[in-house]
Amino acid sequence: MVAGQDGTIQYANRAAIQMTGCDPSDLVGRPVGDLVPGHMHKWLAETKEEVEQLGKVCCKSGQIQREDGTILPVEVSISKVQTGQADRYLIIARATPDRIDLTEEALQAERLRALGEIASGVAHDFRNTLGAILGRAQLLLMKTSDPHMQEALKTIEKAALDGGETVKRIMRYSKGEQSGGEFVSVDMNELLQEVIANTRYHWHEQPHRDGKHIEMETHLSSLPKCQGNPAELRQFFTNLITNACDAMPDGGRLVISTRSTPTTITVTFEDTGHGMPPEVQERIFDSFFTTKSGGSLGLGLALGKQAVHRHGGRITVDSNVGEGTIFTVTLPRPDQPTEAIEEAQTVRSTTHTQGARILVVDDEPALCEVLCESVIALGHQVTGSSSGQHAFRMLNTQHFDVVITDLGMPDIPGSKVAEAAKQISPAPHVILLTGWDNPLDYTQSKHVDQVLTKPVSIARLSAAIETGLAA
Repeated sequence: MVAGQDGTIQYANRAAIQMTGCDPSDLVGRPVGDLVPGHMHKWLAETKEEVEQLGKVCCKSGQIQREDGTILPVEVSISKVQTGQADRYLIIARATPDRIDLTEEALQAERLRALGEIASGVAHDFRNTLGAILGRAQLLLMKTSDPHMQEALKTIEKAALDGGETVKRIMRYSKGEQSGGEFVSVDMNELLQEVIANTRYHWHEQPHRDGKHIEMETHLSSLPKCQGNPAELRQFFTNLITNACDAMPDGGRLVISTRSTPTTITVTFEDTGHGMPPEVQERIFDSFFTTKSGGSLGLGLALGKQAVHRHGGRITVDSNVGEGTIFTVTLPRPDQPTEAIEEAQTVRSTTHTQGARILVVDDEPALCEVLCESVIALGHQVTGSSSGQHAFRMLNTQHFDVVITDLGMPDIPGSKVAEAAKQISPAPHVILLTGWDNPLDYTQSKHVDQVLTKPVSIARLSAAIETGLAA
């Protein structure tokens, strides 16, 4: 379950509904205290105070009072999670009628299931937000010739694209799947310099504001390019830098080095922070393990380790309390480096085909506006619609060559808009946009020609439109 700061239940999965015996409509909106027997209210208050102080509580014995009045013994884990401006509480309860202690492996599986359900709920909204940010940044890139502005906008563009990849990795990780991002040729030194620049707030601005000083030192040797997924590597290296800064609350030094051998490329992150005892070092790569308070889920290093292994590499940690920590990432060196094949994320303001009539349908105003402006920038005529009902009216009164519609809309889903579009003669090419991680297989639908997962770059949008017009 997920509860708000006031203790009101905001989300409950199917298992929680079955465990409590409540109707789904009755469970959401109720105080968590309603699920606890009267004699356990003091226990609940103490547990909440403990979570506020430590950020989480694991494997605590408690009781749930079911809707029929029966008492069910449970093991409870609660984590405080920061979501935007408000904190929420992730509550995982497992019935233990026989008082059998949860194994760490079972608890891990339970946490991953809960993570997957929560992540799938927020992925749609987060991807919509990233789509608006990405589109606006790319539109501005097409209009400005200022090199400093271009550099800043490219940073925003890259961050939005990386954010979309991070959502995919979290969803796959929660299901026990490997990430599926493509490998391209990566200049490791260049990538590290990007990460250092993007994390400047953590190692320069924030410490300076607090009267501290963190010295950033780099020793980047000449390296051959290696094969890898830039988004995964950027995210992991960003996490290592922010962790190092957190470990030096009074200031210190962070040294980032690279070197190569005939078979490997090695990146090290060495800080002068407070270090870690052996028992912490043994668990830092475990999912949901964290020494931080304030809502950290403890997934950064776990996802990073998975990414390094997917690259055929390894990661080690060497740390001593009071002396600092060294993370060493070793990746295989390719026998024959190849040139980068990354898709260009921005396009010129012209395309091969122009002047098509395109209907854009999305209930998110910011995203609908960005999509419409992108279509205009590509040289086409556009009509924007913020609902399925309005899209129906447009389809009945105007002819369109291409229909671009969001899948999840509150009044009429995009699949119905697609179906209505295909009943018109001649039928337009239909592109379905979705923020869901695993939409139904609309690629097999006779009403849908293409499916694009958000955030969608202007380059991908342009290619999809070109494909539709060429069909």
